[in-house]
Formats: sequence, C-alpha cells, structure tokens
Amino acid sequence: MHLLLLFFTACCALEQHPVIEFPKSFIFGVSSSALPTEGAWDRDGKGPSIWDSFARKWANIDGGGDAEIAADGYQNVKTDVQLLKSLGVSHYKFSLSWPRILPTGTTERVNDKGVAYYNELIDELLAYGIQPFITLHHWDLPQQLQNLGGWANDSSVTWFKEYADLCFKTFGDRVKTWITIEDPVSLAYKGYETGEHAPGLKNPDLVYPVGHNLIRAHAEAYIIYRDTYKASQNGQVGIALHSDWYVPKTNSSADVDAAFRALTFHLGWMADPLFKGDYPTLMKSYDNQKQFKKGEESLSLPNFSGSEKARIKGALDFLALSHFKTKLVSHKANTGKGFLKVQNVLLEVDKSYPKLEYRPETNPDSDKRLMGFGLKDLLVYLTKTYNNPAIYVTANGLETCGTLQDQDRIDYIRDYSNNVLQAITAESDVRGYFVQSLVDGFSWDQGYTTKTGLYFVDMGTPGRTRYPRSSATFYRMLVAKRRFDDQLVNFRAFPKERDEFYKGLFPSNFLWGTATSDYQTEGGWRDDGKGLSIWDTFAHNKHITGNQTGDVACDSYRLYQEDVKLLENLGVNFYRFSIAWTRIMPNGTRDNINQAGIDHYNHLIDDLLAKDIIPMVTLYHWDLPQALQDSGGWTNRSIGEHFRGIRQSLFSAFWKQGEALGHLQRTLCVYSLRLRCGFPPSWKNQTWGCCLSSCPQCTPLPRKSLPHLQEQFQEQSERCGRHQLVR
Repeated sequence: MHLLLLFFTACCALEQHPVIEFPKSFIFGVSSSALPTEGAWDRDGKGPSIWDSFARKWANIDGGGDAEIAADGYQNVKTDVQLLKSLGVSHYKFSLSWPRILPTGTTERVNDKGVAYYNELIDELLAYGIQPFITLHHWDLPQQLQNLGGWANDSSVTWFKEYADLCFKTFGDRVKTWITIEDPVSLAYKGYETGEHAPGLKNPDLVYPVGHNLIRAHAEAYIIYRDTYKASQNGQVGIALHSDWYVPKTNSSADVDAAFRALTFHLGWMADPLFKGDYPTLMKSYDNQKQFKKGEESLSLPNFSGSEKARIKGALDFLALSHFKTKLVSHKANTGKGFLKVQNVLLEVDKSYPKLEYRPETNPDSDKRLMGFGLKDLLVYLTKTYNNPAIYVTANGLETCGTLQDQDRIDYIRDYSNNVLQAITAESDVRGYFVQSLVDGFSWDQGYTTKTGLYFVDMGTPGRTRYPRSSATFYRMLVAKRRFDDQLVNFRAFPKERDEFYKGLFPSNFLWGTATSDYQTEGGWRDDGKGLSIWDTFAHNKHITGNQTGDVACDSYRLYQEDVKLLENLGVNFYRFSIAWTRIMPNGTRDNINQAGIDHYNHLIDDLLAKDIIPMVTLYHWDLPQALQDSGGWTNRSIGEHFRGIRQSLFSAFWKQGEALGHLQRTLCVYSLRLRCGFPPSWKNQTWGCCLSSCPQCTPLPRKSLPHLQEQFQEQSERCGRHQLVR
C-alpha cells in the first residue's frame, strides 16, 4: 500500500530527460487481431465464432455492422506485410482465429486452408525480417463451443489446451513468441456479465468461474509448450493482461484504498495467481466481507487446488500488457451483485488533462486524455509488485474519428512511448512496445464508429485500400531513431499555425444563420395530404441503419413555432430550410395542389419575418415525389417541366415573404449519390450519373429560367423589397 501511495503522489507531468535511446534489444512492433481485420468470416472452411453471431444483432454493435469483411486482411497479406516493412518494425503481433483453424472448436476437424493462410502470413513476415508475435485466442471463441457453455464450461480448459498444442506443433518452428489469451478480464466481465461483448450474456455469477477457467487454460497451454516444444523450438509463452492505471481522486485513505482495490480487481485477479500462486488476498477477503453482510448478494471466487496452484504459479515467461487510459477513483458503497459493484468504487475521467479529440470542444466528458504517466507508473508497479518480470507493452494506441492528419494519435504515441522509456530508466524490464493497430477495422462493440489504425482503410472499396496516416510517418521515424530528438518532439501532422485563431471582426453586413432540410426535420410524413417522397419509400424499405425513418423526425411540422423561438434565441439573421415538394404537390405535378402544405410554409415564413429572421428557401433537397420517380425521376426529360411547375407555384405563393429562394440543393450530389452509390431512389447506374451531369433538361435549367423568373416577378420584387434567386 505504501508503494502504491508513492506512485499516486508522484509528479504526473512529462519529465524532461537527457536524450537517451531505447536499448538495442528493445523491439518495436504493431499489433492487430483476427476478428477486427481478417474478414472472410465463412471463407475456405472457417467456422462461425461467437462474434460472428453477436454482431448479427445490430443493437449489439454501435452503429451496427459486422466483421464479415472488416479490413479484408485475409486477402491483403502481402499488402499488409509491405506496410509493416515500410514502418521498419521488427515484430508484428496478431491473433489466430480459432474457428478458422478448428471450425467446430475441437481437433476432430482441422481446416487445412485456415492453416495455409497463417503459414502464408508467417512466411511472408519472415521473408522481410519481421518476427511473428502470435496470440492464440483474442475473444473469438468457436460458436459450437459456446453452444456447450463456452468458457463457463470446465471442459474449455481441455479445448484450449488441445488447440494450443496444435498451433505450437504447426507454427512453432517459425514462431518464437506466443501469447495464450488476450485480456481475460474483459472477456469474462464484458462477455458474461454486462453483455457488451460476445457471447453477450448477463450473468454476474459466471464472471469468476469464467476467469478461473481462463487462468487454468493458460497454465495448461504454457505447460504443454514448456514440456513438449520449448527445447526444440526455443520460444516463449506469456499472457496479455489489460489494465488502466488508477489514481485516487483525493488523498483520503478511503480513496487511496479504493484505487488500490480497483487495480487489484482488474490486474491482480489474473496476475497474482500467475506470479504468486493464488488470488489476491484483498479480493478474497473483500468478497467474504460483502458476502456476510446481511441481505447483500456478492460474488464468490473459486478455489485453486494445491496441485493447480503449483501448475499456475510461474506459468509465464513474460507478461504482455495492454494499456490505454488512467482513471480517477473514489470510494463508493455499492449494493447488488456484480464484478464492478463488489469493488465499491467510482471510476471517473480526470478532465484536467488534455483531451485527445479531433474537435476538443465536443464531448466534454471524453476519457481520451493525454496521461502517459499512467503507463510508466503501471510498469513500475508491476516491476515492484511481481519481482521485475519481463514485460512487453503489446497494445497501446488511440481511437480517433479517422482523420488522416491524426495529430492526437501522434501526441498519444509520443507521450506513452516516452513514458515506456522513462520506466526503463527506472529499471523496469520492458522489452518492447507495440502500437495498436496496423490498420482500421471492426472495433468490437464499437463497430466502425472509431478508428485505431496507423493506416486508414477505405471500407467502401472492394479491396479495402490502405492509406497512411501522419502517425505512420511519426512511428516510422521513432522506430528508426530509437530516441526522442527535436524532430520527434516537435513533429506535427499539420502546421501549428493551422489552429491558431485569427483575431478580427466579421464585416457589418455578414449574415449568420442555421440550415436544415425538410425530410430530416419535418416529420408529418402523411399529415394533411402530403404525398410520398422517394426518401419515404427508401426508409420504409429498410435501407437506413437501424431501420429508422423520417416519419416523425424532429416533428418540426407541428413544432415550427418552437423552432422559430430557438432561432430568435440564437440571434441569427437567416434560416435556410427546404420545401417538401410532396407537401405542396402530393403527386409531384400542378394537377394536385395541397393548400394545407402551402399554409404550413406560409405560417413558418410569416413567423420568421415577425422575428426579423430572413427565410432562405431551398426548393428541392433530394426528396423527389415518388409518383415522379415511378416515371423515371431525374432520368425522364419531362422532369424539367415538373420542376418548373413546383418552382412557379412556390414563387407565386411565397415571393412576397421569401427573402432568398434557392434552386437545386447540391445539384451534383443529387446525381452522384443517388444514381451511382445507391442513394434514393437506390439505383446504381454509372451511365445515368454521368448523363445527368450534362443533361440540358437538368443542369442548365435554373440558369435558363432565371431571366424569365426575374422578369415575371419583377413587379412584386420592386414592391416588396430585396429578393434574390440563388443556385
């Protein structure tokens, strides 16, 4: 406890050291794992994994999506090895897909094509002097084994032992560094209690038994390598544990104890048995105390037998560590059953540290903070607590929005890798550092909403084209230099001046406004005689993520007066909105004018003008009447006449009120997105897209009609004041 207190009260700022180098034996690498990157989920005999099943339910994945193709690493072996070569790294950490090698999970059926894929990858790496650093299991358990209970079944220890034996036998002649299981704590807690991860169970009683089996499975795999393969293959076997660093929120003894408790439950749960032969005394005593409190449920740690303790203690040649964040911890009495609840802690973000967001003003509670000192303190803690073990930092990196000029990731890697160097100077036996990850992919429960790669992957191209980010350039330089010189310390993805503020005033006639469009905000999709648009049809045919529609949207059709109040509060000069063609002309033609629709927009325009807000109206924002689409839509040359009809009707109805009226909203987007990419009306025709871009009935239409319209409405314009026609 005194040691921990010393760490917690240490200076957290980045220390300035004389320029020193990483040791010559220190390795730099990049990490990835099978499910987020490989794709080919059912190709060449691969069996389904629990994540294949889990991702099929959209609600399980942020933003929906699955890993069926992911980054398509299965078909990009040579490409990805060339990326690694360009980075100059000596090692590549990746995981094997258990169901790609054993489709049913057991050795009764070995998939030769899956074995061949990994042989190809290993051989390609070695051909370019890159050593494979392989994880046997990174969460993607074969579904058929989950059908038997998964890791909650004690037989899982045998299943994993046999799988590991096969991998050692098949690949061990070329692979010298093995990790058995990646982050077993998250696997047990998120997979079996919270349901955030596959297999998606929510049973707190399973967390400890699952963790127990994972430790035993690791030990059995280690022992079979040590006893059967080590002498001939001369490799090493470890386990990958994940841990945040935990800092007490205050100096109170309650918060200091809470921080130590959080670290013990998240790191010591797995580390203590491997280094000391049994679960942490704190966990066992704390569980017992809670168990005997009247009326309070708690979890119960399983017990190791004497022989199991002997087999588990020392069952690793090195410790692999994944670390990303530091958290503030305070004591909080919790009730109920659960792995986190039993700890009686509250975990928070320390907002005093720089936020690593593309737009820092967004998401004020973001936990992406520049706190590299936490990695150094964690490494020193491991060194002191577990008698100076060999450590590889095998996963460290930042999730971002995906920008190519990823200065935040550069700052993160620079800070955290520098703190690794500081830990080495503090005599921690840290032997390597791996950035996560090589390429973008499927980020587990976050799907494709976040990006982790040094290389951007264009998920919209069939071959999943890779493009280097600025962080790839930075990391290449770090690997080559092996030290933090001025060039690395000052490296930037873009000039610092880019984000400096220009101090001055906008011109007095400069206007401020906000913009919306009808389908996105109005709702009222069939109210008061409105007709169907192509977006109504498109959304109701389940083309939208989560099967959502614009039927109600923001309900601005009913709440427009509230919207005008919001605009007044903002103090804006104008409001740009679009007219729903089908609200004015339900079937798209002048044969059927809907007065209720005209009245709605008259009310909106009048209310805006009453508040001195200029209405800037877009005549058309992508929501073509479905009746016109049924006749070919924008590919039918008669569309010009129909558009003239809606235009003249609107000018006649609103000219006195409207201050600025627009023609086609984003004309090029109408053509490109709709006809080339499957945007509504959901056609995918390259020829039509090109044709429409030069169609005399479409592109020149507004320009040709402007003189006629200006002449037609000149008299009204002179009477009513300033009006503009804009494209």
